[in-house]
Amino acid sequence: MKAPNTHNSREAWLREAASELRPYFASCGYRLPENIRFAIAFPSTGRKGKRVGECWHSATSDDGHYEIFIRADLAEPVCVLGVLAKELVHTALPLNSGHGKIFKAAALKVGLQGPMRSATPGILLQNRLVELAATLGPLPHAQLHIERGPSISAPVDRPKKQGTRMLKAECSGPGCGYTVRITAKWVRDLGPPHCPKHGAMKVELPAEPDAEFEEVETTR
Repeated sequence: MKAPNTHNSREAWLREAASELRPYFASCGYRLPENIRFAIAFPSTGRKGKRVGECWHSATSDDGHYEIFIRADLAEPVCVLGVLAKELVHTALPLNSGHGKIFKAAALKVGLQGPMRSATPGILLQNRLVELAATLGPLPHAQLHIERGPSISAPVDRPKKQGTRMLKAECSGPGCGYTVRITAKWVRDLGPPHCPKHGAMKVELPAEPDAEFEEVETTR
């Protein structure tokens, strides 16, 4: 039976999880520092990146704390603990260890496996994390559907649509091939652009006027 949820925040849940993992890391030969903060948020690679967790070294913090971030679209407790375990490895290693030999040795020692940049718990560590999740109680966090964006209608980082449709103007002169791109507004207001050799060019206008301004783009 799961323990009652005594954690009123995601950060408290993660802090308690790290505290429970300290003796295990110590038994593997790695001491976890006390100055660690935790958050379920966005890694520096943002919504479109593949990074699910991130640890910032204490050297990057004004008050000397490590900062661990776990991506907000993760919510299954054991999965979150797996990411936490990997990021905790970073806190026990020297600055700039990255995912090289030192990290790999430590990661394998604590029970992680697979490509080191995306290491996941092996079966023994996975079983330990399942037991830990049960003692921690529910994680006070629900999956954030970050692909929908903060207002559901559109992701915050979706590329902005071009405000004006650029129309193609073509020269009708024999064998010319001269073209430009122009908005319907300028064609309606001032007439079609002119080919330097053959004069007025042909433009097919849409039914409704464009409201935006765009520069003419010339190509040959």
